[in-house]
Amino acid sequence: MKVLLVLALCIAAASAGVVDTTRCGGVGTFREMRIANCEGAICYMTPGTPYACEGDIIPSSAAAALRLKVSATYLGFPVSIIDTLLENSSVQPGVQYTVRFTITPNDILSGNTLPVRAEVSNDASTLVEICVSVQVHIN
Repeated sequence: MKVLLVLALCIAAASAGVVDTTRCGGVGTFREMRIANCEGAICYMTPGTPYACEGDIIPSSAAAALRLKVSATYLGFPVSIIDTLLENSSVQPGVQYTVRFTITPNDILSGNTLPVRAEVSNDASTLVEICVSVQVHIN
């Protein structure tokens, strides 16, 4: 799994489509989420296939490092997918950054539609900058 943070001016991924998101918190500004081979209200994913994801954020405050947490809610319980410190993720307020990560759905969840939540926070203060959720259906 590769996770990195890069400064984004106008980045468009050829196979990544814009997916609908629901805010679940955070004090920063969220622009949009793109997921490979998906677009719209529900992202249909095949178990065992890696999906590149990227989201554009504008942090509200400076941070020496950011933490990314990605989880799904299954049968009412959160299932952690990613919980990692983003390398080279020093950020300044008011500047747009793109967070990139990859998820690979498990076949245990086949046939289910569930929310997948991505949260970016200041690692030192734990201040949540961005929290968004997308609907995912595992084929």
